Amino acid sequence: MIIVKLAGGLGNQMFQYAAGKQLATLHGAELKFDKGALGSAVPEGVTPRNVELDLLNVNLSWASENEISDYSSRNNNAYLRWLQRKFSFLFRKIYFAESGMAFQTNFFKLPANVYLEGYWQSERYFKKIRFQLLNEFKPKKEFSTANSEWISKIASVNSVSLHIRRGDYVSNPQAAKFHGVLSMSYYEKAVAVIKESIVNPEFFIFSDDVEWAKSNLKFSYPLHFVEQNSGKDAVFDLALMSACKHNIIANSSFSWWGAWLNSNENKIVIAPKQWFADAAVYSPDLVPVGWKRH
Repeated sequence: MIIVKLAGGLGNQMFQYAAGKQLATLHGAELKFDKGALGSAVPEGVTPRNVELDLLNVNLSWASENEISDYSSRNNNAYLRWLQRKFSFLFRKIYFAESGMAFQTNFFKLPANVYLEGYWQSERYFKKIRFQLLNEFKPKKEFSTANSEWISKIASVNSVSLHIRRGDYVSNPQAAKFHGVLSMSYYEKAVAVIKESIVNPEFFIFSDDVEWAKSNLKFSYPLHFVEQNSGKDAVFDLALMSACKHNIIANSSFSWWGAWLNSNENKIVIAPKQWFADAAVYSPDLVPVGWKRH
């Protein structure tokens, strides 16, 4: 059995699901999830999150308290944790916590019975099941008329999604210090790169602060502000971003997935060169090879 601890918003939960799915597929093992870290009971300074994976076309099975405690008891001894990390192949059942944000090279050597704790922010964990994830990471609910109209518009032009993440990156001091809000110069450079490669681009703007985006984006190209999807309907923004031919993403797992799910073989994806405001955070595997960084 593979048990995956869920934490963070939809984008983070998608990373956790994808990594667990790949490992479960490798072993032919049952996949379950632990939602104990979600809800209102979170450490001070951490933005409360709820289960959002159920907005997507995935089947979720929840681990019982007994199943979770069976694994967590294996995480109490520091020496045992070290042994499990270094020699995971020697154990039939382990608790495996991500160490840092670089790809964990022994991930695919983990046994068929493991509890996974981490963010797993690299396509290297799940690239082999891409086509399966493309199907599963679609909204479970049907598209509204408005969203269907957006899909048609996006398909008819040289569409480029542009995502601006503000929200708790602005309002939460801890998130602001760790993540940081991208500067307008990043978006200006990204648009300039698109201009060099794409004829008559049209930009579809996605943001958790659309009014700010309307006031600050002044590019001399058609700008379409997508603003009807809020709350749980924000999952449709993910689908609309992935439908665009090209993507300019924020330092956000949400728009990362919007770009990764884009099936255009000739897509241009532009991502920030420095993903975290804290430059000490080492995340060499987060941005896929082939995406442009500025």
